[in-house]
Amino acid sequence: MEEGNSIIYGLEHQTRALSPQYGESDAIRFLIGTQSLKPNSNQIHVVELEEDTGALHTKVFKHDIGEVWHLRCSPHDAAVLLTTHNAYDSATSQCTMGVSIFKLPTVEVIPKDLDELSAIQSRNAENMEVLLTVNPEKPEEEIRCAEWHPTDSSRIGVVCESGLSVHDVSSGAALSRASASARLKFTGGKWNPHQGNAQFAVLQDMHIKCYDTRTDCTKPSWSIDNAHRQLARDLDFNPNRQFHLATAGDDATLNIWDYRNGKEPIFSRTDHSHWVWTVRYNTYHEQLLLTGSSDARALLTAAASVCTDTDDDGKKITQVLEDGVLQSYEQHEDSVYCAEWSAAEPWTFASLSYDARLVLSRVPRHFKYKILL
Repeated sequence: MEEGNSIIYGLEHQTRALSPQYGESDAIRFLIGTQSLKPNSNQIHVVELEEDTGALHTKVFKHDIGEVWHLRCSPHDAAVLLTTHNAYDSATSQCTMGVSIFKLPTVEVIPKDLDELSAIQSRNAENMEVLLTVNPEKPEEEIRCAEWHPTDSSRIGVVCESGLSVHDVSSGAALSRASASARLKFTGGKWNPHQGNAQFAVLQDMHIKCYDTRTDCTKPSWSIDNAHRQLARDLDFNPNRQFHLATAGDDATLNIWDYRNGKEPIFSRTDHSHWVWTVRYNTYHEQLLLTGSSDARALLTAAASVCTDTDDDGKKITQVLEDGVLQSYEQHEDSVYCAEWSAAEPWTFASLSYDARLVLSRVPRHFKYKILL
């Protein structure tokens, strides 16, 4: 990929679900789920970037179970993924949501020779193996997302509007639960990769609540009230600092918190002009964050001032980047619902908009060198 140039991949159907292939450490791959209302028309696209040439290679799999609202690849097995989906039942005239775990028949994307390339180009979408489907207790209930446990491959967390539940991957049985209040529904969430991997933080209106999943519970372990002035849309934990997390919301703001004292954010930026749907820390370089918004932009932002360590004398080590927007990516024409870093290469990321457009980009070289040198 040339310096400063992004690569665009277009899909046939609208999209709002994206995940890096977490279990893959060599190839730059992202998975996309489509959101078509037509029966038996949804797909999972596996997109691989050939770093040396900038070429994109893709494979397509059927997702006939319904439109994909959320997608997450397993960190434990590169061939396994889970989707949060919605399907219309013509017999009952109702929409029913569920969470399904799939296994890809292969993780290979780039063909090894020209004959294989011709076969791939002429081939229709392939089938995935369904390993498990978890349905809500109430058929009409909305499922917001599902997340793999960071270290235990046998568990997933499922966030419904009425509560959080942890399920066994083999049987689908619920192992623990936390309930939302009748007035404020859950809208999303994520595992805390620290604190023994037992905590799951959820978005609840404008607030963040974190629950201990080892037992059923009604009270959160910790919370950040009024994390945003309007609805909180997303959160991400700092992979390197156990008490820091970033949040994004409908007030067009990116906030970073130390949840030990959640009265005020330790970092705050309002660089978008509309709702911010997603926020992601770079896995290796915590001062780099991605956000995606309904203003049709993805922003690369530096938060170096809250990621700078101190030396032995207690003085802050000089930060290498200035806080603020490093670059705006404006190749989208609709809401950017997802932005994700590659799991295999720390300088490559992807953003996905509702108009079925995936944009693959790289951190500008001069910022990369500032961080490394």
